[in-house]
Amino acid sequence: MGFFDFLKLTSANNKEQLPPPNNYSMSVGGLTGRGNGDLLALLQKKLPSSNRDWVREAGDLSLNSIVAICTRWYLTNFSQVAFQVVNKSTGQKEVQMNDILELLKDPMNGNIPPSIVWGNYIQDYLLLGNAYLRKIRGIGNSVIALEYLPADMVRPIGDSKVAIQYYIYTVTGAEYKIEKEDIIHWRFGRSTTDIRLGNSPINSVLREISCDNQASSTAYGLIKNGALPSMIIGPDANDNSVDISPDDAKTIKRRLREDFATDNAGGIAVLSGAYKMERVSFSPSELDLSEIRRLPETRVPAALGLNAMCLGLNAGLENSTYSNYEQSQSAAWTDGMLPMLDSLCEILSIMLLPEFSPKPGDYVDYDVSEVRALAEDVYANSERAATLFEKGVISRADAKRMISIQPLPEDEDFYYGAVSFPVPEVTKSLSFKYFPTDGMKEEAKKALKWKDEGYKGGTRVGLARANQIVNNENLSDDTILRMYSFFARHEVDKQAQGFNSGEEGYPSPGRVAWSLWGGDAGQSWSTKIRNRLMDEGKNIVPYEPED
Repeated sequence: MGFFDFLKLTSANNKEQLPPPNNYSMSVGGLTGRGNGDLLALLQKKLPSSNRDWVREAGDLSLNSIVAICTRWYLTNFSQVAFQVVNKSTGQKEVQMNDILELLKDPMNGNIPPSIVWGNYIQDYLLLGNAYLRKIRGIGNSVIALEYLPADMVRPIGDSKVAIQYYIYTVTGAEYKIEKEDIIHWRFGRSTTDIRLGNSPINSVLREISCDNQASSTAYGLIKNGALPSMIIGPDANDNSVDISPDDAKTIKRRLREDFATDNAGGIAVLSGAYKMERVSFSPSELDLSEIRRLPETRVPAALGLNAMCLGLNAGLENSTYSNYEQSQSAAWTDGMLPMLDSLCEILSIMLLPEFSPKPGDYVDYDVSEVRALAEDVYANSERAATLFEKGVISRADAKRMISIQPLPEDEDFYYGAVSFPVPEVTKSLSFKYFPTDGMKEEAKKALKWKDEGYKGGTRVGLARANQIVNNENLSDDTILRMYSFFARHEVDKQAQGFNSGEEGYPSPGRVAWSLWGGDAGQSWSTKIRNRLMDEGKNIVPYEPED
């Protein structure tokens, strides 16, 4: 069965036959519902302190380079996200099985790639403030597919009593009625002119987008003209002997353009008469287009929840390092992608999940465990859970829940330090000195050098420990026990890529932290002394929270 036959079969419940999806009209539209296929800002009011039509000035938003880079970030990174159905009715987050997941993975059942469906849907939401999916129903009125409808081709219809009675989808002048229960309308905030519609924050930076477009055109114009500003050439006012005819003027203009533009930029031209040249525009250095473009490069991404550094824009690269680039990616997820996913899952839970007989307490959620930019946050959360547990603040069961591990019955009400070992009186009077080995000093020096070079990994506690080792300080019993605790918890870091020399990403943050504490030499040394201390009845002390 072909795709169009599939659409005919699943539209049996509609009074009117809908056209194939994404059949863009070329008529002029906006919120009129006629649609033009361009991602024009649907702004209905003038921007403050201006009477200019900024919608017309900004043009098709998808053709501005900054906006295109922003939307590309969302569309390429969205593929790292997986939908899931969870339930919190039991007091904790549990993943549920539901048929809706197959639909969300492939909204059009293989007829249109999922990346295109979700990409179009997200792009409309970000740039137009409104996005629409139509539920395609099959036998038994069940939802079997989700069809993307361009936002500028859909409009809600209602009256003074019912805000939304149904929707109208307009293609090539023909209008098609869609029942409101068959539309998933995702909107950003609300429009100031129609409470039923959303309003993209991109509308507030239309001036910046227009400025960036004009700066690009100006830069092109300068390069096209040999990077020369506009000028006027004419006879010197003090020399009455020169008379330029219209033909002579055209010839001079052509010769100068040939000598100074494109491949001949920087050439030499000799004029036979007494001419005077006056500049009537700014030079490239005086225009300083980089400064003009800086404001759009910061404000436009900010309106979409991103930052210039994560996008590789010039405004964000001046003080960029590998470390803060990673932080900028994490911030983009926290400030941009995750809030958008929260909103999307909320809409899907309300407008789509009820079609799939969910259990009480079920809702659509997302899984970002495979997102590389958030891996550090997951690691930090594990560290917080371990710290709270070993400080006696939470039970072992609560610590496991913090890192999405199902606790065992014996973990409930089990607190760290509840069991202690008696310290024999004879050992209290003994005092031993423990000095780091040469192998530990070598690792600590290597780690300090990495930190000076800007590599990520370790904390202030780790730096203090490395300096103690390098300075050959006597390490106390408590310090050695903390070293043992550190190596026991971070043994798993050895499995990460970049831990060993020759691997991509070497040295990884885990390797830097490992070496700050003395590396493998420090691990074996602290383990040996720790075992002796435990035999003597030394109590285990909590490790420092920032190691």
